[in-house]
Amino acid sequence: MNRQAKILLYDIETSAIVAHVWKIWQADAIKVVEDWDIICFAYKWYGDKKTHFVAQWDFPDFKPNVRNDKQVVQKLWELFNEADIVVGHNSKSFDDKKVQARMMIHHMPPPAPYRQIDTKLEVKKVSAHTSNSLSALAHSLELDPKDDAGGYSTWLNSMAGDKKAQRHFKKYNLQDVNTLEQLYEEVRPWMKTHPQMNVLLGRPEACPKCGEKTMNKVMKYKATNGNRYQYYRCKECGGMSKSRVPEESYQKMQYVN
Repeated sequence: MNRQAKILLYDIETSAIVAHVWKIWQADAIKVVEDWDIICFAYKWYGDKKTHFVAQWDFPDFKPNVRNDKQVVQKLWELFNEADIVVGHNSKSFDDKKVQARMMIHHMPPPAPYRQIDTKLEVKKVSAHTSNSLSALAHSLELDPKDDAGGYSTWLNSMAGDKKAQRHFKKYNLQDVNTLEQLYEEVRPWMKTHPQMNVLLGRPEACPKCGEKTMNKVMKYKATNGNRYQYYRCKECGGMSKSRVPEESYQKMQYVN
């Protein structure tokens, strides 16, 4: 029976650490006065039209300049728990670990297992762009550009309850995820370790990268010591894959002593 894969694209925004320091340049913190938390995040289920935004100020217990991200993190936990695949940019070293740290702090159990895709790491595996930031890749690949966050004042004023700053933050965060989705579609056909979508969806004959049944044969084969496998290109995502079984017409080599 076919099922739908749940691919979550997301991006978080965190607050700064408040600390005592002796100087303002390259200083070590003497004491952390207030630790960071997750201010907001944007997310989208791949294939859906709508991109969503969740922030601390969306909840009724929000108080200006008071950090309380428990409900934001709870929503992230629910999304991660539902997802088969979670996609972010620079997410394996930042977003994913930051989210998991806040889940631990709020004594939440691990969400159900999911596969992680970091588009920054995947781009770096197969190419050498001048910069691998989301903004730079959006420019070089002609994707929708990132919005300007507006500087640190956007972070401060949003948490202070300024509606204009909050609207700007929302627009900025939403656009990050929309650009991320476009980048994911660009890098997906190049990925050598993308989760096997045909297996996940119960469509053995479909494209392993996107799960669509739009495969064309190409005049190229993979040869092993005893078999030959046909290569295919997906008309939907452009990814290459080979048949899972060898050609029936191929006759194994017979050796003569």
